[in-house]
Amino acid sequence: MSDDLKQPDATLRLLILLARLTLTEAQRQAALTLCNSIASWPEVARRAERHLVLPLVYRHLHELAPPTLAPADICHMHQRALILVQRNLLVAGEQQRLVVEILDPLDIPYLFFKGPALAARYYDEPAMRSCRDIDLLVPRHRCVELLEFALQHGYHSLDPEALTPDRQSLTFAIRTQSVVSIASPSGVRIEVHHEIDRGAGIYQTEALVDNRVAYLAGDTLLYSMPTHELFVYICLHHTRHYWSHLHWLVDLDAIQHHPDFDETWAHACAEQRGLVSTYSACMEFYRALAAPEPESSVHLSQRSRDMLEACFTTLQGGFEAELALRFKRPTPEFGFTWQTSVAYRRASRIREWVRRFQPLYLDYQLLPLPPRWQWCYYVARLYRAVAKRRRIRWPAR
Repeated sequence: MSDDLKQPDATLRLLILLARLTLTEAQRQAALTLCNSIASWPEVARRAERHLVLPLVYRHLHELAPPTLAPADICHMHQRALILVQRNLLVAGEQQRLVVEILDPLDIPYLFFKGPALAARYYDEPAMRSCRDIDLLVPRHRCVELLEFALQHGYHSLDPEALTPDRQSLTFAIRTQSVVSIASPSGVRIEVHHEIDRGAGIYQTEALVDNRVAYLAGDTLLYSMPTHELFVYICLHHTRHYWSHLHWLVDLDAIQHHPDFDETWAHACAEQRGLVSTYSACMEFYRALAAPEPESSVHLSQRSRDMLEACFTTLQGGFEAELALRFKRPTPEFGFTWQTSVAYRRASRIREWVRRFQPLYLDYQLLPLPPRWQWCYYVARLYRAVAKRRRIRWPAR
């Protein structure tokens, strides 16, 4: 990693410091000092929007009122923030519509996680939290019914594309994918999951749904994970993506400042899930980011330093930098070797090897076979894999 990636510039330092719901007096003074080093406020706005924290950054800067921030720049930031807030409200509205028009009428057990569900429960102003989609967890045996109804009532498929609403097609899609993406009539993406850990066995969907908790979003009753469970899950999920978006740092802050959060319960939950190393490193990581120069902290463990370095890399290098780090993952579910055991990594390699030969929905689209003949897809994929390997070993002359 190059030195410029290890040392964030003043703009990124300011954005990281402002990626929290409230600022302490020390953080306010540190932010004002960093504001004196900002060379371009339009660049601050652009990067805040790219990192999905512009509404919150605008709120903080409006309150701080740094002398170097010109009225025209804060006005531009306000206008862009309003556009994003409107988008966030649209996503939240579609989540409630999904409950009122589909989930409740069909009596489908579910829970929401991340995105607007997290914002509604833990943010003082939910519209401050940037949300690009809705994550919905439903037991596998109810997914077909949900998707069939949605596709017949104005929703359309995104992944797999051209998903047809007949039950045979939907059953095959659910069997071959852990998540199916659809779009609401207004275009909001909805990720329909029947598992949240790629079949790794960390979470059991039915148990999660059985232990869900209710909360109000406006006048609509919604369901999500208990606070300690959700906190541990986002530590796992966001570490997997190397904390490449700043609104995930706000999530860490927002949940910990909510009255429902109990650090003892969260640690116990992490222990139950086998995620103590991930949880502990995230807590250190979060505390370090409260300082203007987190990389200078003398109390960070090597694990938290790994996390911090990866975060700086992805925040500065963008999606390409995250992709490069993904190639180094020890398993698809974990970003760092220290999160896993040798036995787990071996089992994961076996799962990934088996997954290569599992059929895709594209196989069904090209040749829709009835259930009794769908074993042919496995044979076809195995044949293509062997043929491809032979072509690599013995290229045509």
